[in-house]
Amino acid sequence: MSKPLATPLKKPIGTLAVLNLADGLLTYWGLLAGAIEEANPLLSGLPPLTVFTVKLLLSACLAAFLFTPLVRIESRTWRYFLLAANIVYGCILLLHIIWISFLYL
Repeated sequence: MSKPLATPLKKPIGTLAVLNLADGLLTYWGLLAGAIEEANPLLSGLPPLTVFTVKLLLSACLAAFLFTPLVRIESRTWRYFLLAANIVYGCILLLHIIWISFLYL
């Protein structure tokens, strides 16, 4: 029986895609409610639906990487880069939780 291929980057890439999508949904909600402003200077002047669409497309691109050989790369550099990106998105989601708390409590 053959040994399954190792996919060390699968979880970090999948996590990043989910975190990015959650950020997109919460950002869209916050922009519509007038509770937040988009902090990303590349997206800040765009309408809420466009911001959400860009983030949705980015999440789809990240998810597409799950079906490529990239997930099999055994690189400490890539793992640390993805870990850092996941931590940044985790902090961004924490900010979303804070504004949601202020808005609804």
